Amino acid sequence: MKSAMRPLVWLAASLFLSVAQADEPAEPLISNCQALVKIYQTRDEQRLLAGVSTSVSDALRAGWCKGVLDEYRRSYTCATNDWFTQAQKIAATSVALDEGMSNVEGLLEKSCAQ
Repeated sequence: MKSAMRPLVWLAASLFLSVAQADEPAEPLISNCQALVKIYQTRDEQRLLAGVSTSVSDALRAGWCKGVLDEYRRSYTCATNDWFTQAQKIAATSVALDEGMSNVEGLLEKSCAQ
């Protein structure tokens, strides 16, 4: 593929990605946000050692959670300006989901509310 076409392909793929995530089950987002919260708690406790003690898998999962939150916040206004508070709400969500939070969209909406 020519290098000039790559940005267009990435743009098209990213547009479809956000639409496709709306109906995805919420459990992966919950576990990935749990990894994000754990990394930040470890960072606060251990300072510089957190980067050494974090696995690549946990870092990728945490990055995925942060990316989902960032993309959601670009399109919607949340009650809080703090993405970490939103991640904590998602991480604290029970896997036995109720109240319309069975998909990613519902979980993100609920985590944005006060």
